[in-house]
Amino acid sequence: MTSSKPAFNNARWGNISKLTHDNYDEWKDGMILILSAMKAYTIVTGEDPEPQPLDVDHDDNYDDWKAKAAETVSMIRLSCFSEVRHIIKGIRNSQEMSNTLETSLDTTGFYIGRQDILCQFCACRPKEDEPLEAYCTKLST
Repeated sequence: MTSSKPAFNNARWGNISKLTHDNYDEWKDGMILILSAMKAYTIVTGEDPEPQPLDVDHDDNYDDWKAKAAETVSMIRLSCFSEVRHIIKGIRNSQEMSNTLETSLDTTGFYIGRQDILCQFCACRPKEDEPLEAYCTKLST
């Protein structure tokens, strides 16, 4: 079966649909798998912070971390359609990129927030023979 959605193709780690305004949850799951396979997801989550180099010219761990961090930034950026890439324009830190995309595109939290507001609104319905002022007070709180 062929998908009509263009995919972000990376033969070594797999294929995922490119990020749009509508597929954040699917994209995030795919990115977590790919970044985990790259052994770089902990850089994105902040669990593997940038090491302090002992000797910049001879510290392989520092160089390896910097290369892996650059790969994560590149991976995230290239997996986004241009319509959402502008959201992370100029960001060169994968943890900041991830947080920015989540804040901008994760509709789950937005939906839950809207449902919560609706439930609160319904709970404030005026009771029979309740003065309008009491109803307005409940709504404002």
